[in-house]
Amino acid sequence: MIRFVLIILFVLLSCFASSQTVLSLEECIRIAQENSIEARQAKNNYLIANHDYTLYRKSLLPAVTLSGNLPAFNHAISTITMPDGSESFVTQSVGKYSGALSINQIIPFTGGQFYVSSGLQRLDIYQDNTTTSYLANVINLGLSQSILSYNPYKWKKKIEPIQYEKAKRIYIEKLEETALLAINHYFELLSYQFSKELLSQNKLNSDTLLSMAKERFNLEKITEDELLEVEINNLNLIIQIEEMENNRLEKQSAIIDFLGLTKGETLHLQVPNELLLDAIEQSKVEFEAKQNGSAELYYQQNLLEAQSELAQSKSDHGFAVNLYASFGLSQSDELFRNAYINPLNQEQITLSFTIPVIDWGVAKQKRKRAEVVFHNTTLSIKQDELDFYRNLNNIVRQFNLHNSYLKLVKKTGELSSIRFEMSKERYIVGKIGFLDYSVAQNERNNAQLNYIKTLKKSWVKYYEIRKLTLYDFIEDKKIDVELRK
Repeated sequence: MIRFVLIILFVLLSCFASSQTVLSLEECIRIAQENSIEARQAKNNYLIANHDYTLYRKSLLPAVTLSGNLPAFNHAISTITMPDGSESFVTQSVGKYSGALSINQIIPFTGGQFYVSSGLQRLDIYQDNTTTSYLANVINLGLSQSILSYNPYKWKKKIEPIQYEKAKRIYIEKLEETALLAINHYFELLSYQFSKELLSQNKLNSDTLLSMAKERFNLEKITEDELLEVEINNLNLIIQIEEMENNRLEKQSAIIDFLGLTKGETLHLQVPNELLLDAIEQSKVEFEAKQNGSAELYYQQNLLEAQSELAQSKSDHGFAVNLYASFGLSQSDELFRNAYINPLNQEQITLSFTIPVIDWGVAKQKRKRAEVVFHNTTLSIKQDELDFYRNLNNIVRQFNLHNSYLKLVKKTGELSSIRFEMSKERYIVGKIGFLDYSVAQNERNNAQLNYIKTLKKSWVKYYEIRKLTLYDFIEDKKIDVELRK
């Protein structure tokens, strides 16, 4: 009968174990970067930036436009000028048809605009004898250019590529930030799982010691007070295990939601390996941050935007010169085929200007204000840069400290486990009391939990460095991902 019960228990335990999902930290990070809401939002933000940059590039390409009126009919009483110069009201019925094909091209270097167009118009006048005529604009070439004015296209050409590259780097940084969230979720659940395992081991030991204490009490080798001490410890362990299991389930639910796993799944986390990296050089970290991180592009973009605003304020002095020039070939005739024969030239050149006579120093004041704003922006950028690299160096120092400290914590855990086993044996043979045994047990538990906490700090600081530098110092290579558009 006992053998049968043992077999049933073994089968049930095997089924329970098989329903668990074993998850490593590396797998947790991979799933988070592929499936978490944070990672998908980061991907969408990159796609938005990609669309914005594509729109900017396409806006610099020639714009081809087809326009027309088919038809435009008008029957009304209109005022017309008679041959003698007088005006008269005449009832008119007019039909107009027109179509034009135009190509417009922005000139980024100058901020002007160039166009080429060709069109055809037909005019029908409905009277007793309907007349039809055609006007063919065979070709028109035109240029519109502002002189000595602010050119936004010049600055966009500098800023837009930086902004796009910054968006790509921010996307990768967001993936590293998602990895940091995954690490925190992972170690929170691991701490509760590990604590519960330690408490379960303590409970097994406590059950054994309680049985021994009862036998010793029956043999009058220990007092009732000593027996009660063991029993109270045993009951407290039951309460602690239940509380720890409740906390573990709460953290397990949080990480399942974060990773997008199946609800109700039971996770068993593995203790991560130590990072295969003794220390990181600060000079190397600063170099990679300058080369790969978004911070440097952020400073560059802010500086260019400040320079652009300053240039705009300097050009906004009230004095303006605008040039418009066009050349075309056109012809009109009552017959369509003749409208394209021997076209006539038509040229136009207009140079307009605006000169402020008295503006009471408004333009000058705007320029001075813009200069102060520009200098203030450069100071802010400099301060942000100093803060960034100071923070980065602090993180590197913390990582190196925790990484070296980790070896001492691990050794402390090993020694505390040995001391606990020795204390356990000495308590069993009656050489020490239960209080000394409990102290050794608590030291063992705290040392092993401290190892998990220190290991977490090491992983967290390493990924903080990865996020700020976009560099994998273990593989010694730049971090990159495939950016599917």
